[in-house]
Amino acid sequence: MLERRVVRGRSTDPLDRLPPNETGLEVQPTRFTSGMWAVILFISSEAMFFGALFTTYFFLRSRIPEWEPVFGEKPTWQVDPILGVGLPTINTIELLVSSLTMQLAVNAIKKGDRRALRNWLIPTIVLGALFLIGQGYEYTRLGFLPRDGVFAAVFFTLTGFHGAHVTGGVLFNTICFYRTLKGQFTARRHLAVEAASIYWHFVDVVWIGLFTTIYIVG
Repeated sequence: MLERRVVRGRSTDPLDRLPPNETGLEVQPTRFTSGMWAVILFISSEAMFFGALFTTYFFLRSRIPEWEPVFGEKPTWQVDPILGVGLPTINTIELLVSSLTMQLAVNAIKKGDRRALRNWLIPTIVLGALFLIGQGYEYTRLGFLPRDGVFAAVFFTLTGFHGAHVTGGVLFNTICFYRTLKGQFTARRHLAVEAASIYWHFVDVVWIGLFTTIYIVG
């Protein structure tokens, strides 16, 4: 059995050594780009924002004896039910499906398929717009306004801020769609699409929390 000789010094650089950057140090591979880190930090700040809103909701709910004085009892939230399903449930299904189509759009551009990216962005944008239309219609049918008690104020604050974020997501996805038509995304350069996807998934997760907290738990 031959012993392997250990070489403690090298006369030439190894082939796998990374090139030096402007600081003179070797370039180190990173998991995320600076742009993706910016997206992560932004989403983290938004998570803290909604975390504060949810904390306010549960704090007030535990401190106020008559939490829903407008209704007198827990509402059923069946606002103009369609096929026996309430409008908030329909809005939830729309967002869940749009999250799926958004992920399919990201998977498509990672393969360099701009046509599939365009085709999956279209239903994502449409479903987001339908959610906003449904939420606006729900506001007109509730029968109370933000001034009608603490519950009403908190309800409109939570759902209103979420609706504003959905609006931002729809605009973000629309910009990605426009850039897709211009052929600006490739399999190697599609940070904007991934950022829009992360943001859209975040909006979806927040709505699931809102739907459970407000419409189910009450």
